[in-house]
Amino acid sequence: MKPIVTKESLLALLSASPDRQAQVVGRALVALFRRQTDAEQAKNTTDIWNDVGFQGSDAKSGSIGAKYFLKHGTLLEWQVAKWLKPQGAKGYPRLVKYSRQLNEIALAKSRG
Repeated sequence: MKPIVTKESLLALLSASPDRQAQVVGRALVALFRRQTDAEQAKNTTDIWNDVGFQGSDAKSGSIGAKYFLKHGTLLEWQVAKWLKPQGAKGYPRLVKYSRQLNEIALAKSRG
């Protein structure tokens, strides 16, 4: 099946207006947060290293961001900036490393 979310499509979404960026990042954080176990969600951690949900280094900020987005429907500027900050040799925004999981989530939703 053809991918719905790719690194390129995610980069395009992340280059939108600040309001749109907050929506894209917030929705992505919520989708990843929902893949965390109940215990991980409660503690804002990653306890099971299974490539599902947040990586350990992102669990706290990702979980807090997802909870904030669920409550307020947006993110604060600094929360968005954290996920847009370039990292690694290719300089991709932090959120892009989750494109595979976000694609899995999108494909599952498209199947109903």
